[in-house]
Amino acid sequence: MKLKLILQIFLALGIITLIWFIYDSVKSPIRFAAENVSRREVVIQKLKDIRTLQNTYLTMNGRYCSTFDSLITFAKNEKIPIVEVKFSADDSLKLNPLKDTVAFKPILDSLFKNRKDFNIDNLAIIPYSNLNGEKANKFDMKVGTSFSTQANVNVNVISVFAANKYFLKGTDYADDPKIDPNDGLRFGSLTDPSTDGNWE
Repeated sequence: MKLKLILQIFLALGIITLIWFIYDSVKSPIRFAAENVSRREVVIQKLKDIRTLQNTYLTMNGRYCSTFDSLITFAKNEKIPIVEVKFSADDSLKLNPLKDTVAFKPILDSLFKNRKDFNIDNLAIIPYSNLNGEKANKFDMKVGTSFSTQANVNVNVISVFAANKYFLKGTDYADDPKIDPNDGLRFGSLTDPSTDGNWE
């Protein structure tokens, strides 16, 4: 009788364990899919921040910034001119705008004032790449010029990239055949002046 009870307990525990493994195998891909979407959104926001700063740098300097250190220094120290556009009284068709710089506003206040989570010092770091004390990975940023056959001139180009294997650290991304660890999220191109993101 005692042996039968012990066998029944072991059988019940075995069934519970099997049910848990089945449940976990079903829920695991669902959890990963949700985590993948959540992490991608954070990385995309960081890429958008980099793009915004680089476009501002391009407007003010005529080229893209080549390093994150210089871009961070630019964001901390430079100011954006506030330009007022007017038209003379005799310009009824408003064909000749008169531009006047009326003030200067710090870049960080101008672009990221309402972003409480924004930290300019971490601009180069790929989110989630330093989980569990691992060394953080940085965005791969390349800038340069490329000859445009349409405009027949050299144009400024930029490419910024974050590999899946960096921002999906600590997840089961290797179990998903649709995810190439060496592919990822990026904006820009080194062959044309587009700054479109591959998520758009």
